[in-house]
Amino acid sequence: MVALSILDQSPIEQHESVQDGLKRTIELSQIADELDYTRYFLAEHHNIPEVVGTSPEILVTHLLTKTERINIGSGGVMLQHYSPFKVVEQFHLISQLAPGRVDLGVGKAPGGFPLATKALQMELQNPPIAFEEKLHLLNQFNSNSFLKDNEFKQLQTANRSDDTPKPNIFLLGGSKSSAELAAKEQVNFIFAYFINSSKKALEEAARIYKQLFPEGIFVVAAAAVVVENDADKQQVEEGRTNYRVQLAEGKSLTVNTLEQVETFRSQSSENLTVEEKKIDVINGSKQEVETELQRLVIEGYVDELMLHMPVQSHALRVKTVKQLAPSNKIINNTKAGII
Repeated sequence: MVALSILDQSPIEQHESVQDGLKRTIELSQIADELDYTRYFLAEHHNIPEVVGTSPEILVTHLLTKTERINIGSGGVMLQHYSPFKVVEQFHLISQLAPGRVDLGVGKAPGGFPLATKALQMELQNPPIAFEEKLHLLNQFNSNSFLKDNEFKQLQTANRSDDTPKPNIFLLGGSKSSAELAAKEQVNFIFAYFINSSKKALEEAARIYKQLFPEGIFVVAAAAVVVENDADKQQVEEGRTNYRVQLAEGKSLTVNTLEQVETFRSQSSENLTVEEKKIDVINGSKQEVETELQRLVIEGYVDELMLHMPVQSHALRVKTVKQLAPSNKIINNTKAGII
């Protein structure tokens, strides 16, 4: 049986408050803890009205005090905005509060629009350090694997002995190149199938990752919702449409609404193109969702599934988490899959 985890973006509806969203995230994490999910990851977004999670490190710390067994992690820290050393310092200190239960997921995307990115990066050097170099530094700071003559070797964090396990690092991505980068850094990898729903891309990423780093954890994060009626299906349909904003310099960003596209356009001086996309959201009865999730379990390659539920309804998210719970033994690691 492969492990099953959750990615939570802490969504809210227009009439709801930030506190509403946080209370629901706490409740959902406690349900996941009781039902034997492996991890509960918290997203980072900036200046996005539909979600409230701006600081995963704070929510990680809080949820560790509200749960008992489940690993709590970031999904992920948007590393381009921050010092790798500071991020590791934070998560090493958090690890002292709940040894062995802390995961550190990092992502390459900005997690917001140009104005928020500008505000977050005002003090960073120009030109910025490449993401690949930042990830490498993060990995070195986490494991203190600098060479003896490197000046950073003498830096200490809250993890000052081997008694406390260091956070497991996960790179979030949706491509073969991202999987290859994770493997070369010997960190775990989460393939964002809910963004790039290409089975070919998933297959390529899984193969290259396990070839280079067979002991690493390869996770597939898929959008999935258990539905029972037409009203449930309508909510899923509303969450399927997103927009890929392609910048002239080759970077891209996925946003959820046309209003967000226009916000991005108003804050950016770059030429951009916009492509409407329909993301794959696995939905149906409990049995139907289980069957489709099983198709993503590639024996020998996929170690874990992570549920992302792109609906605003808290009740629908709770129902999905309960019905797909690992305690129900719903996902078996058989030879069904795309390879």
